[in-house]
Amino acid sequence: MLYIDSADRDQLAPLLDTGLFSGVTTNPTILDRSGLSAADLPALAAWLRDRGVRRFYAQATGETVEEVRATAARIADLGDDVVIKLVSTAPGLTVARELTDAGRYVLVTAVYHPTQALLAAAAGAQEIAPYVGRTSESGRDGIALVAQIARSAPDVRILAASLRSADQVAEVAAAGAHDLTLAPAVARALFEDELTLAASAEFEALVAAAVPS
Repeated sequence: MLYIDSADRDQLAPLLDTGLFSGVTTNPTILDRSGLSAADLPALAAWLRDRGVRRFYAQATGETVEEVRATAARIADLGDDVVIKLVSTAPGLTVARELTDAGRYVLVTAVYHPTQALLAAAAGAQEIAPYVGRTSESGRDGIALVAQIARSAPDVRILAASLRSADQVAEVAAAGAHDLTLAPAVARALFEDELTLAASAEFEALVAAAVPS
């Protein structure tokens, strides 16, 4: 499935209107870019539901288990269609285990190393989000990371994040990612292959020329 990685309603609306995106992912950075904070999550979730969005991801924060647990509880109160994202740290994974034991669907995020997939699986997480672009920019291989996770934790869904281009989208899909979340610019790029646009323009020109004046 495809998701949009944004909290900007102006950017989200036209992409959601295509009917091709199953939901929206956010984190504190994404919210901040749109001038939002965790306090705005209820309103954003309501707006997304009104637009028919089936799944919305929001991230719990905190430096201790108690802090992460508290922010995760506030996200859980938003509804069962809101997936709680937890950072792959000791506090985050501890709370992930608690939530999955309680029957909650969770995603472990900010993943840069294959061993973090093993921890996510041990926590019972249903989904994991490797940061592909950031991993590659750090000097590691983001595409190989996805492939390694697919082999070592086959029961955990991979939601590939931090994707920089249409080419990278294709590569992570081939490497084993089940789901992908895309920044609006990357999502729009999927509709704009230059050869396809040229072919479309040629078709339209032929149709226009064939219409009697």
